[in-house]
Amino acid sequence: MGYNELKYRQRFTTSIDKNILKAFFELSKINKQPKSWLMDEALEDLLRKNGVEVQKARDEK
Repeated sequence: MGYNELKYRQRFTTSIDKNILKAFFELSKINKQPKSWLMDEALEDLLRKNGVEVQKARDEK
């Protein structure tokens, strides 16, 4: 499997406010949770708030 080949995930790049990113990294460290999990949760909350429901890739059949 190559570097960019992930079964249920896809890489992307963005820029984020420095203070938000610092707090995000700290939250990951405090909660001992991967940043990818926290990002999934944040994006799901944002989508749900805006009336968009998304099925997780690992739940697709």
